[in-house]
Formats: sequence, structure tokens, C-alpha cells
Amino acid sequence: MDQADFDRELDIQASDINGDMIDMAKLNAQQAGLLHSIQFKQLAVKDFSTTKENGVIVANPPYGKRLNDQAMVRQLYAEMGQAFAPLTTWSKYILTSDMGFEKAYGSKATKRRKLYNGTIRTDLFQYWGKPNWHHDRA
Repeated sequence: MDQADFDRELDIQASDINGDMIDMAKLNAQQAGLLHSIQFKQLAVKDFSTTKENGVIVANPPYGKRLNDQAMVRQLYAEMGQAFAPLTTWSKYILTSDMGFEKAYGSKATKRRKLYNGTIRTDLFQYWGKPNWHHDRA
């Protein structure tokens, strides 16, 4: 049985297509004392790729008031699905208020958890990967 390696350094990366969101995330990380523990980059989700074997993606894509154009939202979700599909050993956790997310993303979630952001119902769509611990440990 594998045991957790709590002394292992984590590779934490954060990205957004919007530079203002990156600046806000950096400020929040600085206030939390984590600025130097996270690599930030301005990047469209469709351009995301990795060679790491295992990992976790946590995404909070724009929804509700942050993005009003439904066609753009669905396109973003489709791009996420295409970018993340090859990452079968990775787990993905995506928070959105769009109940049509799974259809646009192109895959049914392993588990779906209902949450609230104030009065806005949001769901946490969980896609559990099948880690391959005998290779690179991301």
C-alpha cells in the first residue's frame, strides 16, 4: 500500500485567459503567504497541456454574471473537455452553475455535488482519474 509523501514539494500552477484575473489571484496568494508557491500564467484552457502522468485540476470557469454569453460559455466548456480528455490519470474538479455543463464538456461526471455560492446554485463536477503511481508523481 502506498503512503502519502507529506514532505514532497507540490507543483501548483494557476492560469486564466484574463490577465486581470491572474493579477487578482496573485494578490490573493500574496495575502495568504503563498505567492512563491504557485506558478501563474496567462493561458487559454484550449492551450493547456502537460507531460505529467498524474495530477489534479481544479477549475472555476466563469459563470453567472461573470460571463453572460451562453454560446461562449458552452464553447469554453467544450474546450475544457477537449484539453482535459487525454488526462485519464488526472482528477478534475469543475465548479459551475451551468446545469448543461456535462453535455458541453462532453463527458458525464463521476460524481456531482450541489453547492451554493451565495444564492447561486453551483455544482462541483468531479471527474476521478485513475492515477498511475508507478510513473511520474505529479
